[in-house]
Amino acid sequence: MTKRARLAPATVLLAAAVSAAVALWTPAAEARLIDLHAGLTGGGITGWGSTSGTPDFFDRRKGGGLGAELGVKLLVFDLSATFFQYLDGGGRAGTLEQLLFGVNIDVPVGNDKFQEGVERGKSRNIIRPLANIGIATGTPEPVQLPLDNAQISSKGIVSYWGVGYEHFLNEFMGFGGELEGGYHYFIDGGRSMLAANQTHSSGYQLAGFAKFTFHLGY
Repeated sequence: MTKRARLAPATVLLAAAVSAAVALWTPAAEARLIDLHAGLTGGGITGWGSTSGTPDFFDRRKGGGLGAELGVKLLVFDLSATFFQYLDGGGRAGTLEQLLFGVNIDVPVGNDKFQEGVERGKSRNIIRPLANIGIATGTPEPVQLPLDNAQISSKGIVSYWGVGYEHFLNEFMGFGGELEGGYHYFIDGGRSMLAANQTHSSGYQLAGFAKFTFHLGY
């Protein structure tokens, strides 16, 4: 593994800490104290390995699909579970499951504000810088519940940094998009795509999503 690859997770953690400090010192941020959120996503993921000749999950399983997200946010700190189902010409393909923790900052933009309700005076349009780190599993085929190691080809650590946008239709529903990139370090699972003499892969991934999200909090 290269020195650059080893430093990538530490860089993400540093970025998350800096982002948190900025958020806590920025009066313009309009984050809810507590925000329970659940949403649907549609978009695509691609990626590549950092070691030449080593198969990588995001290189083998790339493309568009649909997903879901469930999480809880305390001010700027967010814990979310996500599921993404890749789709190809034959229908459902591989999957990606993630549990992510990080910093997710709500920065209001524009003059379109809520005129009534508990959100009165707050912006309907939010720009959302983010930095996350967590764990992930990937499967080369659709998941058969319950998910077990025999179905998993790759598992390990993922990190992301990026930016999102959300327009609130009302206090409880919003739609928007998200662009993010990151680093991953995976070891093989029961359905490993690595060669017999390989035990891990690492590299970078890029993702873009459209999102529709339900919010419950204050």
